[in-house]
Amino acid sequence: MSVRTIARKDLADASRSKALWAVTLIVLLSTAGITTLLAVTSDMPAGEVFSLSFQLGGTMLPIVALVLAKGAITAERESGSLRVLLSLPPSRRDVLVGKLLGRTALMLVATLISGFVTGFVVLTILGGTFGLLAAFIGFLGLMGVAFVAIGVGISAGSSSDSRATAVAVGAYMILVALWNLIQSAIQYGAVELGLMTEGSAPAWMKLVGLFPPNRAARAAYRNTVGGQLFGTDPFASVWLPVLVLLAWILVPVTIGYLRLRDAQIG
Repeated sequence: MSVRTIARKDLADASRSKALWAVTLIVLLSTAGITTLLAVTSDMPAGEVFSLSFQLGGTMLPIVALVLAKGAITAERESGSLRVLLSLPPSRRDVLVGKLLGRTALMLVATLISGFVTGFVVLTILGGTFGLLAAFIGFLGLMGVAFVAIGVGISAGSSSDSRATAVAVGAYMILVALWNLIQSAIQYGAVELGLMTEGSAPAWMKLVGLFPPNRAARAAYRNTVGGQLFGTDPFASVWLPVLVLLAWILVPVTIGYLRLRDAQIG
């Protein structure tokens, strides 16, 4: 059984999850509904509505990604099917890569649906360019892949589905829900310790603000729309946020694989 076969099977299995599609539908309806409300009731141009919609998607799409990915390995580990699968030719690395590809494909489908519906609403009501829509969907998709990678890494490194769920909830709270508070605490501590002066923005503090995948995706989208692809300031360019997103795709999966590689599969 190849990585491709594992990915196709995992995609088929995950796509039958009623809970996943229920969460995806809720996110889609709420995102499109709020975007429609903004487009109809406000005088904002299409670019501003897209920007606010992207911020909303950056809050809600990670929920779909983590729900989708956090059981990728642990569900099969608890059912015993992982042990059977590993008795066949695929290695643990092959299983992990196949799971990642399958869940990523499903997440991209959900993101494309959400992005196209939201974009269609904005373009129909306010106008705008398809380049704006392409950047909107593209960076939402890359952010979704990053959170899928985080979820798969959590699943690979967890011994049970309940533990993976708890860690995934914690990851969402830290990276999405509470990051403004965490960033403010880091900034306050740095000022008190004399590492920076109040009101200044050193490069490392800007990097803290860019650390979560949703923040990096939003910065990449904003800089793309602003036409600053490869400027001299990395924080005003696209390449640095994209590197942050790629790191979020690679690092959690690598850590998860190292834990899965050494785990005792009962």
